[in-house]
Amino acid sequence: MILMKILITYFSHTGNTEKVANSIKEGLNENDVDFIPVKDVDPSKLNYYDLVLLGSGIYASRIDKSLVNLVKKAAPNLPSKFAYFCTHASLEFYQKPFYNITKILAGHGCKVIDEFDCVGDNIGIPLKTRMTMLDNLPDDKKKKAQEDMEKIKGRPNQEDLENAKRFGQSLTGKN
Repeated sequence: MILMKILITYFSHTGNTEKVANSIKEGLNENDVDFIPVKDVDPSKLNYYDLVLLGSGIYASRIDKSLVNLVKKAAPNLPSKFAYFCTHASLEFYQKPFYNITKILAGHGCKVIDEFDCVGDNIGIPLKTRMTMLDNLPDDKKKKAQEDMEKIKGRPNQEDLENAKRFGQSLTGKN
């Protein structure tokens, strides 16, 4: 097996994305993996990696701008392969949060080999604020929103983290 030089970098406001990043790292344990929060990554060194994983929580359908800034600063000296991962508080992943980064990467001939998303409890918004938001919804939407809040409570859970680990394991065989 050929070891890959891999960077996992992420922004995690609540800790959910960092948990997922750690599980992905476990899945890549036979490789040379650097695990660095995005604020500490040197853009000039991005091209030293065979694969870069970019992760973020999703905030208003977007990733944190620090990831976009990292890729912009590193261009045009980018590695050829990337993968994305994210956490979000919606049960259905309908967003295209990496859209801006994908455009930059495509313009430099880089390939996104895979993506992973995971539900994460919205612990970044205080419970009182979430309850006020619920109270402002019409009754039919309020019931569904309450049910959804219960379904994401405590996530990412152990099953989610095992899925993230398997995602990491799957990456080294992808071109």
